[in-house]
This record gives sequence, C-alpha cells and structure tokens, in this order.
Amino acid sequence: MKKYLIFFILLLGCSTDVPENLISEEKMESIIFDIMILNASSSYDLKIDNNLLSDELIYKKYDIDSLQFYESELYYSRNPKIHFNIYSNVKKRILKSIDSLKNIK
Repeated sequence: MKKYLIFFILLLGCSTDVPENLISEEKMESIIFDIMILNASSSYDLKIDNNLLSDELIYKKYDIDSLQFYESELYYSRNPKIHFNIYSNVKKRILKSIDSLKNIK
C-alpha cells in the first residue's frame, strides 16, 4: 500500500500539463516582482482600495485569481529552466530598482 501511495504522489508531482489559464512568463515575472516588493514592505499598513490586502491587490492589478497564480507557479516550478529564468529576471529588476534608489540625492 505504501508503494502505491508513493507512486501516486510521484505521478502527481511529475505532471507537466499546461494549465488552461497559464499566466505568461512576462506577466508572471511582473507579478512575482510586485509580490516581493509588497512582502518587503510588510511592516507598513497596506490597506488600500476598500481594505484589500497585498495579495488581493496583486490579483486585482493583473486581473487574475489565486488559483490561476498557484497553478501557473506550480507549472513553472516543474519546468526548472523557465522557473529559473523568471526568478533571474525578477532579481535583475530588484537590483536595478535598488541601484536607481542609490542615485537619488
């Protein structure tokens, strides 16, 4: 029984079916960038726009829902090369933002 359970879990984990509503790589990069910025500013009160909180603001901004984001993130995480590229681009954007702030006098 234990063997079957492990096999079933591995089978589910290896599925690379493309979700119907997959978020594009470029849009995913922007979403993750915004999420990281909001998470970094978590010590501030972010109740804006009818008391929506950070993740809800992101979903509204990009016209997505949490399930679509979760399924897209899961799909990309099962495709390491694409996932790495998305997060590498996010890192570059964050570093660029940091550099631009350093030049403010």
